[in-house]
Amino acid sequence: MRSVWALAGVGLMFAASVWSADADAGKPIAAVWSEQHLRFFYMGRTSRYSCDGLRDKVRAMLLDLGARRDLTITALGCEGTSARARLGSLGPSLNIVVSTPALPVPNQKPLHPGDLGKVVARFEAFTITSDAFRNMGMADCELVDEFAHQILPKLVTRHLKQDISCAPFQESGGRFLVRGEILRTLPSR
Repeated sequence: MRSVWALAGVGLMFAASVWSADADAGKPIAAVWSEQHLRFFYMGRTSRYSCDGLRDKVRAMLLDLGARRDLTITALGCEGTSARARLGSLGPSLNIVVSTPALPVPNQKPLHPGDLGKVVARFEAFTITSDAFRNMGMADCELVDEFAHQILPKLVTRHLKQDISCAPFQESGGRFLVRGEILRTLPSR
């Protein structure tokens, strides 16, 4: 009988911790804009993207995840096959300069004007999956996989879950679902 009560106590503590985590979801917190310089490499086997296509897909995902709209993305490896051979790349890569909400670090100095500007933010749920309205299909599986490994860890997220299974050379043979919570700014009033 004692073990039943002990298990019930553990269950109540777990339920209380889950409830308090849910209570924190959506709660406004102090944040800052943080500029990052990222490099994104795409070496997919199934889908090939033009430089503009790759840039547009990555830009759309970043904006959907709460990046500031003034981000710049420069595609590399688009100059032709001789330039690609020199770069050692089979496909284009991207240089990305993006500002995203981050938690403030005491005594941190801004790298650029506008960096570390104070904002109010909160953690909000996000999902990256096949969605015709967002121009994301099963053929984008390898792109999402690379984005989840190269870019997503550099953003402020929590409760991240990934279910990505890409079948090379088969546009319909994969699936992707990335979800969790990401820090987003609240609209100013």
